[in-house]
Amino acid sequence: MTERAEGGAGAREVTLWVDPVCAWTWITYRWLREAAEVRPLSLTVRPTGLGYLRMESGPDAAHERFRELSPGPVRVLAAAAAGHGDEMVGPLYEAIARRFHTAGGLYAGLHERVRGLDHAAKRAVQTELLERARAVVGEALAEAGLPAGLEAAMASPEWDEKLRAAHESIPRDGRELEVVGVPVISVDGRVGVFGPVLSSVPSGARAGALWDGFTALVEEDAFLELRRVTPRPAPDPTA
Repeated sequence: MTERAEGGAGAREVTLWVDPVCAWTWITYRWLREAAEVRPLSLTVRPTGLGYLRMESGPDAAHERFRELSPGPVRVLAAAAAGHGDEMVGPLYEAIARRFHTAGGLYAGLHERVRGLDHAAKRAVQTELLERARAVVGEALAEAGLPAGLEAAMASPEWDEKLRAAHESIPRDGRELEVVGVPVISVDGRVGVFGPVLSSVPSGARAGALWDGFTALVEEDAFLELRRVTPRPAPDPTA
């Protein structure tokens, strides 16, 4: 797989900022891949871990260990881009995220598993899974044809400045944007927007119709925000 979906002549240039551990972003990525089958768009993937880089110290050891481990996978994306070119981010992202979020993956069923737990218990579950992420990343590097040594970036904060820079590359058009997480999408270099956040992956005609609606919104200068104010269900990355 190449980083860019084949959009053909006149394809819309779409940039998606990602973190491999986010199930919502994996769903959005797969929707864009589906949309590229029925609409002319060319997809580029970029890393960002600003949500973790801004995370403050917590009240317990589980939170601190989570804060230490959670940027690991996206640091590897930053290292791969720096050493092997931006075009490697897409294939490596897909290889890592698939191992996290598909059936039988590292994070399969995580949202249901932590539902109702207090903060410390939730962080303990997440941390236990992240302790096993190194093997997942190693397998993904091999699939993408990248050196196994990139795995060392998981524990190296030196890549955090690269991630901050990648996040700052989100087009803002001089506006102050409250963009603190992923997924973030820019179409044809326009102002980046958070979302869409989807509970499952639309395909075929549904993927195309959603793309049409999404682009109509982001091309409207008056558009600011659209949000459904009901409780967010657990994501289903396998659907």
